[in-house]
Order: sequence, then C-alpha cells, then structure tokens
Amino acid sequence: MKSVILRLLSVAFVGATLGACALTEDKVPVDYVPFTNREATSALAGAASVALNVTVTDQRTQYADRISTKKNTYGMEMARIVASNDVPTVVRQALEQELRLLGFRIEAGGMPVGVELQNFYNNFKVGFFSGDAVAEVAFAVKVRDAGGALVYSQFYSATETEANIMLASGENAKKALEKALASAVKRAIEDRALQQALLATRPAQPQQRRVGS
Repeated sequence: MKSVILRLLSVAFVGATLGACALTEDKVPVDYVPFTNREATSALAGAASVALNVTVTDQRTQYADRISTKKNTYGMEMARIVASNDVPTVVRQALEQELRLLGFRIEAGGMPVGVELQNFYNNFKVGFFSGDAVAEVAFAVKVRDAGGALVYSQFYSATETEANIMLASGENAKKALEKALASAVKRAIEDRALQQALLATRPAQPQQRRVGS
C-alpha cells in the first residue's frame, strides 16, 4: 500500500512539474549550434569561384506562430512558446555559415539557393515519471542556375529529442530544436549531390589560346 501511495505521489509531482506555468507564454532565442568540427572541415575544390545567394521562405502551415506549446498534466496544449529571434533568419545563417566553411562565397548577386522552411516545431511528450521534448526541423533546398532553371531540389528533415525532462518549458524546447536544426543542416551540407549541383553553377573557365594559332 505504501509503495502505491508513493508511486501516485511521484506521478502527481511529475505531472505538476511538467505543467508548471503552463498558462504563461515563454520566449526563448533559438540559436544555431554548429555540428562541424572546424579543424576537420576542408573547402571543396572549386568552391571559391562560386558565389551563392541563400534565401529562406517561411512555408510552415501549422504552428507558424510558435516553436512549441506547453502542456498540462493531462497532455493538453496550453500557452505558446515562441522564438525571440526570427526563425527563417536563423536557418539561413546556419546554412550560410556551413557553406562558407565548404569554401563557397555568400554574396547578394550569387546563384540563387532557395530554402523553403516547412517545419520548426517541438512537441512535448508527457510520460509516466518524466517527459521528452521531441523537435523536428524540415526544409527543402532548391538550386537554380543563372537562367533561373531548377538544377537541384531536395528535402531535408531531422528529429531530435531532449529526453527525461521535468519541465515543459521554453528552455527544453530550445535544446531539442537546436539539436534538430544542427542535424537537418548537417544532412544538407553533407549531401554530395547538393555539393556537386552548387559547384556546377561556377562560371566556365576561358580557354587558353594555343601558341601559334
């Protein structure tokens, strides 16, 4: 009997903790935490001759006004958790940072690389003794040539978890989302087909005249 009572008290405590301040909106900055080992990163041959112009359009159709939602003891959605900075800008800067490490130049007049942000959201899972923050970041990348023709298109997504949390808070949503962002960017940056598509946009080298011709 004693063990049952202790178990019920534990569940009640965890549930109350997970739902703490559930009616108060949280604002947190979501940052890009680079996945790259800077010392191990090497530029791609020919990348220095390629200038890119990265743009991000926000195409989130669900929860576009938030990055997560608090939940009460019963798993019901309560107050919003919003980013204090601009999410599309964070995604753009993350991709630009990694593209620079590969040797590409980021310039306003560069070849257009369009990024369509489709998901940037954390969902809290309420468990028996603790919960999890489960975040997904998803976007499509489209590369076009100088004439505007589409030369490459790919969808990238990543799901990451901040496990065994005691609070359905903005801080825990932030941790899970930063992990998911890093994983999604990593998948894009390490996509060899995308790298080759970007390199293919470099201007053709002028042919050298033969002596005596």
